[in-house]
Amino acid sequence: MPEQRSSSNVVPGAPRYGIAAGLAIHLTGFALGVISIGLVLGGVISIESGLATLTPFADALYGLGLVAVVAVAARAGVPMKYLLVAGAVIGVGLFYKSAPHEIHMASGIGFGLSHNGHIVVGTILITISVVALAVLAFVHNRSKQQEERMA
Repeated sequence: MPEQRSSSNVVPGAPRYGIAAGLAIHLTGFALGVISIGLVLGGVISIESGLATLTPFADALYGLGLVAVVAVAARAGVPMKYLLVAGAVIGVGLFYKSAPHEIHMASGIGFGLSHNGHIVVGTILITISVVALAVLAFVHNRSKQQEERMA
C-alpha cells in the first residue's frame, strides 16, 4: 500500500536551493575546520595565530549547514527511515567529535585512536551523513516532480 503524505507538509521546490545552500555552508565549515585544525596540529602555525581563531567560526558554519540540510530534507518529504539512519550516524559522529578522549576510551569504541583521530572520524561521519541526506532529498524531490508530471 503506498505511503500517503500530507501535501501541506511537503514543499516541492524547497530542496533545490535549501539543500544546496545548507550543503555549501556545511562544506565551507568542514573545509575551514580541517584547514585550521590541521595546520595547528601539523605544527605549521601556532595556536595563538590568527588562523587558529577560524575553528569556532568553522564549527558554527558546520553546525548551521547540518541543521539546514536535515530540516530541508525533512520538509521535502524524505522518508523517516532515512532521516533516522542519518540521525544515528550524525549522533555517533557528534560523540567522536565532541566527547572528551577519556570517554571514547572508556566506552570501548575508541579503536585505539588518539583524540585528534576521534575528532577526524566524527567530522567525516557527520559530513558523509549530511551529503547522503542531501543526495536523498534531491533524488526524492526529482522523483516526486516526475510523478506529478505524469499525473
